[in-house]
Amino acid sequence: MNERVAHPIDEVPAWMDDVWGGLAAMLVALPSSIAFGVLAYTALGPEYVAQGAVVGILGAAALGLVAPLVGRTSGLISAPCAPAAAVLTALVTELLAGPDGNALTPAAILPLIALTALLAALFQVIYGLIGGGRLIKFIPYPVVSGYLSGVGVLIALSQIPKLFGYPKGTPLFQGLTSPELWKWQGLVVGLATIVIMEAAPHITKKIPAAIIGLLGGMLTYFVLALFSSGLLQIQGNPLVIGSIQTSGSFLGAALDRAASLLTLDFASVRIVLIPALTLSVLLSIDTLKTCVVLDVLTHNRHNSDRELIGQGIGNCAAFLVGGMPGAGTAGPTLVNITSGGKTPRSGAIEGALVLIAFFFMGPL
Repeated sequence: MNERVAHPIDEVPAWMDDVWGGLAAMLVALPSSIAFGVLAYTALGPEYVAQGAVVGILGAAALGLVAPLVGRTSGLISAPCAPAAAVLTALVTELLAGPDGNALTPAAILPLIALTALLAALFQVIYGLIGGGRLIKFIPYPVVSGYLSGVGVLIALSQIPKLFGYPKGTPLFQGLTSPELWKWQGLVVGLATIVIMEAAPHITKKIPAAIIGLLGGMLTYFVLALFSSGLLQIQGNPLVIGSIQTSGSFLGAALDRAASLLTLDFASVRIVLIPALTLSVLLSIDTLKTCVVLDVLTHNRHNSDRELIGQGIGNCAAFLVGGMPGAGTAGPTLVNITSGGKTPRSGAIEGALVLIAFFFMGPL
């Protein structure tokens, strides 16, 4: 009798912990997923910024909902990540220049991006089925560290123009050596965000540092707007992203993805095969690396092969809804764990919250 009464009482805190962990993880994963989507698709042209944002959101939702249900690694949060953004950006840049000297149009590149994501997802499933989870761990850590460090450098270099606020199209070195092109307001806001984010963990660990930094940077911007009314204008303001126009539906995105594959041939597969292999290996390593950290924090032991299959199926789902591929990411995962999320439920809750935010908080 006592056991029957105690069981539901013990389950309530676990569920609530997963809800809080999933919520905190969503607050970190959602803006970073948008950023990675925008980073990858901006290479196609400024008119693809909106599509990149939506691709990032849909990828976070699909991965968050599907991967935990199959992979079953406790506390792991899957979302679009830096390696995916780096590989896709490099692929877009190469295709724009032309793989054989003939430049491709953005419209022709979009199906190739989708094919790359699909092949990478299928490769991950294959890795899991043949026991590749035990083999990937033998890849030298300096190789992975060097690549991810390079990714960090590339992302940092791409953000410097936005930090200093100089006009689009200005070469990096020319912008850095031309103070007259700088927007001092952007520099103040960016530095304030960095300082607040770095100081936040020393003040409180209950709220993720990324969220505190984001709110602090926004507050700094609006304080500066009190002295410079032009900051409150959307049109012609280089420091503001502005409105993002979106359209379509999940079903429409899935049908578009399926239709885009019909236009591809063997030559298309040959073009994206190496990037897809590279992407699949990097996403797998990123996931398993995070899983190893999780094992230490949760005192559990993940199943590498099962998790690779889960990640592959999650990335297939992301492909179907028009989302960006991703992996088990360290940042949102650690936020989830420190906020109470300890089971695979927290990952699914994070994905569901991303979906809710997409549908009901789009205007924000």
